[in-house]
Amino acid sequence: MSFREFCAYIDAYERAGIEADALPPEDVARLVGGAATVLASDAPRVSETLARLGVTTDVSESAFREAPPLTPNLPLKLPAIAWMILARARGEFSPALAGARDDLRSRAGQCAERLLEASAQGDVALVGHGWFNRYVARTLAGRGWRQTAGPGFDRPWGYLIFSP
Repeated sequence: MSFREFCAYIDAYERAGIEADALPPEDVARLVGGAATVLASDAPRVSETLARLGVTTDVSESAFREAPPLTPNLPLKLPAIAWMILARARGEFSPALAGARDDLRSRAGQCAERLLEASAQGDVALVGHGWFNRYVARTLAGRGWRQTAGPGFDRPWGYLIFSP
């Protein structure tokens, strides 16, 4: 797939929503359903996820949206996963994208602060996206919270649990 085909693939992925037969594991439904506060991205895929979980959100906004892939425009044909790896590596390490990286970290910090504030009311669930959630998780860890459970964000319905 070319650069342009990959960009079209990502757009189609976001428009497609989640698979009709994708149901949340019981532990995920229990955790999110039992949270005192549910924060979420306002992306359509997340709205579908919330519906499958049978929960409503207290806050749904763009601040919790996924970090867009910063795909390099290269004259190559690669599998989609290779383009995504290049995009994430470019976003993480390219000196030319330091400003975008700083903005992403700042947004993750603001979102982590919202989670910490909401945690005063009890357990909080953030329903969002894997890559951006990694940034939020790093921020929580940097503020002294520790990951106590969860399989991670590398699969559908993935999650982490943090405790102070």
